[in-house]
Amino acid sequence: MNISFDPLAPLWVLGLFILVGAIFAGLSIWRNWRSGLLRALAIAALLGLLINPQWREAEETPLDDIVLVLSDLSASQSLDQRDAVTTSAVKQLTEKLESLENIEIRLHKFSGEEQTRTVEALRTALADAPRSRLGGVFIITDGQSADAEEASTELGLEAPVHLLITGKRDEIDRKITLINAPRYGIVRQSVRVSFRVDDLGNDEIPIGATGSAMVVLRVDGDEVLRQPVPFGEEVGFDAPLNRPGRTVIELEVEARSDELTERNNVVVLPITAIRDRLRVLLISGEPHPGERVWRNLLKSDPAVDLVHFTILRPIDKNESAPISELALIPFPQDELFIEKLSEFDLLIFDRYTYRGVLSSFHFDNIARFVDQGGAVLISSGPEYNGSLSLASQQNLSFILPAIPIGGAIEKPFRPAVTELGDRHPVTAGLPEQSFWGRWLRTMPVLKLRGQTLMTGPDDTPLLILDRVGEGRIGLFLSDHVWLWARGFDGGGPHAELLRRIAHWLMKEPELEEEALSLHSDGDALVIERRTMANTPSTVMLTHPDGEQSDHDLIEVEPGKFAVRLENLPRGLYRAASDELFAIGEIGLAAAPEFIDVVSSRKKLAPLAENTGGGIFSIQRGDAAKLPSIRKIRGNTTTRVAEDWAGIVTRNDARLESVKEVPAAPPLLWLVLIGASLLAAWRIEGGKRRK
Repeated sequence: MNISFDPLAPLWVLGLFILVGAIFAGLSIWRNWRSGLLRALAIAALLGLLINPQWREAEETPLDDIVLVLSDLSASQSLDQRDAVTTSAVKQLTEKLESLENIEIRLHKFSGEEQTRTVEALRTALADAPRSRLGGVFIITDGQSADAEEASTELGLEAPVHLLITGKRDEIDRKITLINAPRYGIVRQSVRVSFRVDDLGNDEIPIGATGSAMVVLRVDGDEVLRQPVPFGEEVGFDAPLNRPGRTVIELEVEARSDELTERNNVVVLPITAIRDRLRVLLISGEPHPGERVWRNLLKSDPAVDLVHFTILRPIDKNESAPISELALIPFPQDELFIEKLSEFDLLIFDRYTYRGVLSSFHFDNIARFVDQGGAVLISSGPEYNGSLSLASQQNLSFILPAIPIGGAIEKPFRPAVTELGDRHPVTAGLPEQSFWGRWLRTMPVLKLRGQTLMTGPDDTPLLILDRVGEGRIGLFLSDHVWLWARGFDGGGPHAELLRRIAHWLMKEPELEEEALSLHSDGDALVIERRTMANTPSTVMLTHPDGEQSDHDLIEVEPGKFAVRLENLPRGLYRAASDELFAIGEIGLAAAPEFIDVVSSRKKLAPLAENTGGGIFSIQRGDAAKLPSIRKIRGNTTTRVAEDWAGIVTRNDARLESVKEVPAAPPLLWLVLIGASLLAAWRIEGGKRRK
């Protein structure tokens, strides 16, 4: 019960009244102190009437103290019976709290397939709990949290936060950690990869400072190295990037028999190799309309460095004339085809005719260039037939996929994509095939090997692609692709066709006709296989837990097969089919939840330290052993001990209603005013009669 005021007049009126009343009371007391005191009493009673004091009485209902219980149900809690310990701890803690009086228990669960965010879960739980009623917080966890650095942030709590750690004190885990892990590199340049192997005990304290563990290095699924690595030391190696596209590097350390999990014994590093610049050498045998098409196409690509020479020496010139007198620029044949040929990604012969400029040694070096991984494209016209043709050069002809069998066929025809070409990424899906314009010339050949992707008149080969050793070669048997560029008879997709041919020859991954890939779509995993075969081989899929399963694929378009696997667990997946290897993941490949798995009392310790809470290791086999729970006063500094955890008694209440009654009825004030004035008059009247 307390007192309040309900004035009957504005405050400024009351203030003026007090001022005037004080002056009047003072003068009255100065003239006659006896009557003056009574007049002052009357003025005070009048002021009390105007102020109107009220007795206020509130009716309150005591509220229970709130205790939050947060259970960590993340993936790492499934290790080493921690989930059973958590269940046991929640049950025991609930029973202990229910045995206390005036306690409201609020249970919260938080999980994380990829990472645990304990501090975030605590903030969410606190948002619904009035701070004035909060008596304590219990967090049942293994101590691992992705937002542990926020644990030291001031949360403004006056109640203790107690951590109940579910892990054993003697647990051990081995893990491998990437230290320097580049995601991109340049083709033909090595990248430095470094890693460290650790054996960790409780609170992530390293154990086994001496000794080593066997580590296996795999590149695109193939084992390339196996050697012991010392614990706790950074070890590095140079990873070669010999081809463009994705190179998958795996590092796997041998497992311990007593470790928590083997999921962090493997790290995967996909490195995308890109070409710094695509270097193309274009050799034109004579000026012709198609020469400009090749030049414009290659010069328009900012990623291409083009070196272009046109050999102008005419056939009927005097063979005894010095070459320096017959060329506008001396042709550096030795520099290009002996010293620097390996620096180019693609060599294009555009209607080249043998004129004695290149020797048999140069052609032999070109063949060696292809066999060792280089690429050559021959775009031919009538010059491909005869003694001066490239096909007649013995040092080069053995790598060609076809040889001429006659002169050029001068006959209009529409280029057509073969059934094999419909499956090959170079020619598959070229637009508006039924509207392609006509070409007027093609070269008849005898095909020796390779894949015919396009045909000319009477189904004669028009485009042949082949692999030679580690390299590739292409043969284009018409010099009239420029008609498409000029829009003759409707034109055609010359730029896209030539771009695909050039990039296939330079081994661009998206144009590989034999490829295997994995990618996630939500919780589903999609396996895709591109092949020239009518039926692809079965794909063997390795799951994150090491289990393997075989899958047959369904054709979704010519040359492309796929299968969709629904509701798979998150983690890293490997696929193999024939000689192909692919890797993919659902969620994060290396989820933080399984990188650090040993229980830790240190990461979340600031939560307890800042609020006076405690940290308890509770695992006893597959059950929990909890400290006793005590209720303590809010001003108590000791809130925890080794065997008990405190809950602050808040004594909060809910206001139900408020009743106000006058401190004195108005009639009482009036009687007091009248009696005081009457007594003062009697005193002053008796004094005058004397």
